[in-house]
Amino acid sequence: MAKKDDYIQYLDIDVLEASKKRIKHLLNSFDHLIIAFSGGKDSLVLLNLVEEVYQELKIEERPKVFFRDEELIPDDVIEFVDSIRLSGRFDFRYYCIQLESEKYVLGKKETYIQWDSKREHIRPIPQHAITHDQVLSQYTTDEFVVKDLKGRVAILTGIRADESIMRFQGILVKKDESYVSESPCPRVKLCKPIYDWTEKDVFRYFYDKDIKYCKIYDFQMFAGQRLRVSTPLHAESAKEINKLKTVYPVFYSQITSLFPEVRLQERYFKELDRDGIIYQYPHTWEGIMQYIKDNIEEPAHKKKAIEAVEKCKRARKNQTTTERPYGGYPVFYVFKQIVNGAYKRSILPKAHHRISKKEKEYEQ
Repeated sequence: MAKKDDYIQYLDIDVLEASKKRIKHLLNSFDHLIIAFSGGKDSLVLLNLVEEVYQELKIEERPKVFFRDEELIPDDVIEFVDSIRLSGRFDFRYYCIQLESEKYVLGKKETYIQWDSKREHIRPIPQHAITHDQVLSQYTTDEFVVKDLKGRVAILTGIRADESIMRFQGILVKKDESYVSESPCPRVKLCKPIYDWTEKDVFRYFYDKDIKYCKIYDFQMFAGQRLRVSTPLHAESAKEINKLKTVYPVFYSQITSLFPEVRLQERYFKELDRDGIIYQYPHTWEGIMQYIKDNIEEPAHKKKAIEAVEKCKRARKNQTTTERPYGGYPVFYVFKQIVNGAYKRSILPKAHHRISKKEKEYEQ
């Protein structure tokens, strides 16, 4: 058994060695490896692990890394990313591309474009950044990033399963190579070598290797925020927009000058009862469809949400048994995924033993 202060250990290998073993396997399985770096703690671990593996295998070329600047990012993160870019340790690619994204305000999701050429930017595009004239989506970005790399490409991400139940369930879907998943680009796979690390493992690794991380995490800890690096307009980050004003007041002012509606999120979010919204609609699949019609304005997103519900409905019909009366898709559960914006990816079934009394009673 592992000691209290060791990395989490499974059988005869701990997560540190297991992740390096996965990286070596990916090196043997793909023509290229490229690390998706966000400036955050998890991708920073991955950056250093890949570098360690390259040194152990005496690979002379520098690891390939790309950073996609989402525009609405605090200066501390940009400065930290630049320190990695300028270190010379990596073949580093910095992207500022027009990308479809979402802003979440009081239960409604609306589309906005990162680095939109038709509006003022929160800060100038760096001279070293790679840009693109066309607006890309989450489904075309991977192909653009790897367009100069021939053959099969593994994009390594710092996603960890313990960050959310959706990520955990996504890992469990596959029996073999559970850390490798599909990408919209056929020749690209999305790989999660540190999926089984905990937050404790991450900071233990920084301590052991004397690695400096972005100071945004220290500010977030003192502000009582979740430790994460992302644009504050995403659904999860938007919940804590009021804390952003305390930690980064200038950044907050810049965001609200471009998107004044964010102030509504800060002012009224605590009064928004998302479960209450769900109960206002019929407790049926038709109720979910009505919610989509009333609240999702962007046609492309509305289409995705409807398709996601129809897929869940079909799966429930096909998978319902005496032992699994809900087929993994209780209506309340699916409704909540739609409200939370999970229609952008596949809504995974819920294990029968995890279905709550509330979810059961909703349909009764």
